[in-house]
Amino acid sequence: MNDFLRFLERHLGTIQYGWSKDGDGNKLPFQIVKYSNGHPFSGTTTYSTLGLSNDTLISPVSGKQIRQELVFVSDSTFGDKNIPGIIQQVGLKALHNKMAYLRGDVIGPYGSLFDNSRLEALNVTVPVYFPEAFHTFFDNENTPIVMSWLVPITLEEANFVRLIGWDKFEDKLEEINPDLIDFNRKGLL
Repeated sequence: MNDFLRFLERHLGTIQYGWSKDGDGNKLPFQIVKYSNGHPFSGTTTYSTLGLSNDTLISPVSGKQIRQELVFVSDSTFGDKNIPGIIQQVGLKALHNKMAYLRGDVIGPYGSLFDNSRLEALNVTVPVYFPEAFHTFFDNENTPIVMSWLVPITLEEANFVRLIGWDKFEDKLEEINPDLIDFNRKGLL
């Protein structure tokens, strides 16, 4: 097992299973994996890309090279539902555009992400539900791998981030402290 895989399993739990093909059976350039053991806390399930960081992406702001993996956290009773497909689409878009996602980026809105949910977009942020040691993986040879958390948000929240700023949105999250893994939540606004 390589160092990066050990890093992921130390922070996210043991890999339970994964997806290497899209819904049409086409092989993906990376995998989506599901972890066991309730990380970041009991009652949660975490998913991530695995291998997205094999490609170097570019920061649309600084032009800096970035290696990146995407993380998604859900309630453990939610099941897989659309989660692997959502992460696949986001990862494929990054590879297609050759652009990394930065903190505060909003992906979407694309309509309801889940049945009976007001969540329509994703906000990219640091994985604050995890220890700071998980935010970036450092090896001795390559560009560090940045772990980026995809948080489902409402249309109103997406508009707030775009108009007011991601930093003000994160201030609101700290103030209100919503359950970001509740995909039936009403939204902050």
